[in-house]
Amino acid sequence: MIPKVIIDPLVNILYASFYIEGFYQIYGKRNVKFSSKPFKKLSLESRMAALDFVVIDANGKNKKYIISFYDSYKIIKELYEWCDVYGSVNANFTLTTQAGGDTTKLVPLAPSFGVRIWSSFITTAYYALTNLIKGKISTKESFNYRNLLGRYKRMYRMRLPYHNYVESKKVKTSKKYVFHLSTLWYNDEWNKNDEGVNKTRANFTRACKEIKDIDFEGGMVSQGATRSSEKLFSDCIYPHTVSMEEWMDKTKKSSVVFNTPAFWNCHGWKLGEYLALGKAIISTPLYNDLPAPLIHRKNIHIVEDNQQTMKETLILMVNDDKYREKLEENASEYWQQYGTPVKSLELLGIK
Repeated sequence: MIPKVIIDPLVNILYASFYIEGFYQIYGKRNVKFSSKPFKKLSLESRMAALDFVVIDANGKNKKYIISFYDSYKIIKELYEWCDVYGSVNANFTLTTQAGGDTTKLVPLAPSFGVRIWSSFITTAYYALTNLIKGKISTKESFNYRNLLGRYKRMYRMRLPYHNYVESKKVKTSKKYVFHLSTLWYNDEWNKNDEGVNKTRANFTRACKEIKDIDFEGGMVSQGATRSSEKLFSDCIYPHTVSMEEWMDKTKKSSVVFNTPAFWNCHGWKLGEYLALGKAIISTPLYNDLPAPLIHRKNIHIVEDNQQTMKETLILMVNDDKYREKLEENASEYWQQYGTPVKSLELLGIK
């Protein structure tokens, strides 16, 4: 019997696409199927919150897996009880143990990001519609069909194939050019982003603008005056969004990149993307666990959330070619060892 993978058709395809790329590389596309049968007993909320899948080995034995891309370290109890292995991109053993949670099934994964997994819009639309039908007949709970279909559309139009991150021809960085573009998140009583991620990203943007001998491009893209605090960060606002292709080209050219944990101190997509691109990363401290630690001055440069400290770090990084190249090489090595779609699945015991 040929091993195969069964994936829940109700999965959030934007987040699951990264791992489906890994399934295709390991098992081949014809052995990766979408079916609701193994997942019908799970609640709709749980099914759409993580990647739930089953691997059937050569002997016909089933093993159930979860990959959680939840922003919080908290474990989704229903999924944890259902699966044999629970992977998480925001695992935190200390906080989970302190809260009385079980960690015997928990596996920390490197941060991932959305990728385009089907080359044509027709193929993407086919999977969107067939998975909608499969999902609809497998649950009595109502769900937003437009959201499910919209994720397929966004994956195709707004994300790039994984090979764009690891292509052999490396774009030469421009020593004095720094590009950073991020979202100005909404701020409310639950997500105090103006005191957290918004302030941190503004500190970095302002530090870049203070250094006269670097060519800085970027800032923060507002979600609109009704959703974000434009007045607090008016000097950091970037006037428009850019395409993923433009973001990729400018990020590859940038001498350094900047990362900071986002919602609930999660590992954001950008950290995974920067590692995959082999960039010299400046980052504020990370909170959650990884398959192996990212080490300050080896494969990342950790900096406190302070504008002056960021400025000093930037000056160091753009002027020290050897140090910057060391960070680039080690970031790429880390990704190849722990972060690729295939390596992420191998961490779960899938080979």
